[in-house]
Amino acid sequence: MKFQSNKDVLSQAVIFVTKLLTSKNTNPTLAGVRIDTTDAGITFASFDHDISTRTTIDGDVNSMGSVLVSGKLLADIVTRLPADTVTVSLQENKLIVSSGTAKFNMSVMPLNEYPNLPEVPAAIGSFDGEQLAEAIAQVGVAALKDDGQPAIMNISVELSAENISFTATDRYRIASRDVKWTTTGITEPLQILVPARVLIEAGKMFQSDQTVTMSLLSGGDRELVAVSAGNRIVTSSLAKGSFPKVRGLLDEKGGGAAYAIVLSSDLIDATRRVSLVLERDGAIKYTFSKDGVLLETSAAETASAQETVDAHLVGEDVFVWLKPRLVIDGVAGAHSEFVRLGFTPSSDPVKAGPVLFTAHSSKDSESIEQAYRYLMQPNLLNR
Repeated sequence: MKFQSNKDVLSQAVIFVTKLLTSKNTNPTLAGVRIDTTDAGITFASFDHDISTRTTIDGDVNSMGSVLVSGKLLADIVTRLPADTVTVSLQENKLIVSSGTAKFNMSVMPLNEYPNLPEVPAAIGSFDGEQLAEAIAQVGVAALKDDGQPAIMNISVELSAENISFTATDRYRIASRDVKWTTTGITEPLQILVPARVLIEAGKMFQSDQTVTMSLLSGGDRELVAVSAGNRIVTSSLAKGSFPKVRGLLDEKGGGAAYAIVLSSDLIDATRRVSLVLERDGAIKYTFSKDGVLLETSAAETASAQETVDAHLVGEDVFVWLKPRLVIDGVAGAHSEFVRLGFTPSSDPVKAGPVLFTAHSSKDSESIEQAYRYLMQPNLLNR
C-alpha cells in the first residue's frame, strides 16, 4: 500500500475518524484506525462494535491495500507534519509516514482481529447541519455525564413527519429542542435513544454541512442510527433502556401566569459575579419583582454578594433558589438576546416550582419561542 495526499486533507480525515475513539477499550485494536486504498480513493475508518466513523479522501494511490494502526498516534503525527505533501506506505509490517524531512515508522495491528464495519441503513430524512449543531449544543449540556444512570446518558430523539425533537435530562433540568426536517421514511412518531457523546460530537462534525442525512435500522436485534454528509459517516448502536417521560413536563411546568423577561447577557454576567463567593454546589436566590431581579447569596460567614438586574415581570413577585452553572447553561442555550423565565405555581410558600427558560425576541414581546425549552428544578425527578 502506498499513497500521497495533501497534509490538510489527510489530517482532517484522521481527526474525523478518531474523534469518537475511546481509551477505555480493553482490546487495543479497537483504538485503531483502518486505512484502505482503492481506485475510489483512500478510506479511513474506526469502529469499536458500537460506534463507527469513516471518510474517503482523494489522493495519489500508487498501490492498493489495507492496514490498521493506532488512531491516537496517527492523529498526533499527521497534524504536526512539516510539509504540504504526505507520503504513506506499508513496508515490512511498518507504516511509513513521511513529509518534508520528517519520517515516522508505525507498528501495525492485526487486521484479522478488527470487526467488519457496519452497513449504513436506509435513509429516513435530512436536515440542515447548522441547525443540528445548534440543537445538540442546546440540549447536550443537560445530558448526564457519569454512568450512575445509563438511560439518561443518552439523548432522546423523537422523530415525526414534521420535526426531530432532541431531549436530555440529568434529573435537575430538562433541555429540549425541535428541528424541522425533510423525512422520507417516518409516517408514525418514533423515539430512539442515542448516546449523548455521539450526538454531541456529530453536531460539531457536521455543523458546516447544508444537508445532513439520518439513516435508521430499528426493531431488530441490531439497532443502528447513522448521520452522514458527503463522504463522512458516523454510526452508533441505539441505546437500550427506558428514557424518563419528561417531555410532558415541559408542557405542564412554567406555564403559569407569572413570568419574567431578562436580557440574556445581563443575567449571565450577574450570575457569574454573584457566584464568585459561593462554595461548590451552592445556589443563588433570585427574587423577581417590579424592580427587576435581585441575585443574592452568601458562603457561611466568609463572604456574601448581591446584584440587581433589570427585568420585566408579569404576575406576582416570586423567588427561586437555583444553581448558577445550570442557570448559565439554560440562558446561554436559548441563543437569543432575551430569555423568558416562566414560573410554576407552588403550594409550598418557601419552595418555588420549576422554572421554564425559553428564547425571547424582546423585553416587551408576549410571543414565546417553543423550539427550545429548558426546565430547571432540583430533584425534579424521583431518584
